[in-house]
Amino acid sequence: MCRKISYSRTENGNALVYVLIAIVLFAALGFTLSRNMGGSNTKEVDAARAELYAMELIAYSAQVKSVIDQMTFTGTKFNTLDFTKAGDAGFSSTPHIHKIFHPQGGGLTSANLPTRIIKENSSNPEAGWYLGLFNNVEWTKGAGTDVILTAHQISKAVCRAINDKITYSTTIPVLAGDLENYLVDTGTNNAFTAASCADCEGYVALCVSNNSADTYSFYTIILDR
Repeated sequence: MCRKISYSRTENGNALVYVLIAIVLFAALGFTLSRNMGGSNTKEVDAARAELYAMELIAYSAQVKSVIDQMTFTGTKFNTLDFTKAGDAGFSSTPHIHKIFHPQGGGLTSANLPTRIIKENSSNPEAGWYLGLFNNVEWTKGAGTDVILTAHQISKAVCRAINDKITYSTTIPVLAGDLENYLVDTGTNNAFTAASCADCEGYVALCVSNNSADTYSFYTIILDR
């Protein structure tokens, strides 16, 4: 049975708890994987590895939420959040306080997707983590743009493992059209509605596929408005 995640509007400081839980589960899963690696059941090892990577992605999304929650708690507003990364133009320009990835701002470490879980069908945009304020999700509390984090173009096995953790089902909902039009800042994004993905409605985090089920992305709504 799938467990629907309700989007809480009042809990603003629980992200750290989620991070700690994810770390504990990640460590336990790593121990299980190291034991299974000594066995001869290849399918079991593959499943354990997919679960390990799924927990890694979930843990990073919890870390991102924790950092941005803390920034907004200490005064950063939606419209002043700065997503500039190290190496991008303007990263070294002051002020730094609202820069998510700057040590004097949020201090978030920019992560790369593990090479083994990338299943890239398009280089526009290429596989990777994407974070931005560019789209509205219909089931969040308002009509403004929401902060969305996306692990774009990951493997089907890891996508299934993520949803198993979130919904207790390995089913992967289909999002109409190209995933980047909803989940990556392309400059011409579509609104993320229940009409575009009925099985996504109400979920703050989920792994989805495109119409042809050859591209998979894991999204997390970090902040809503």
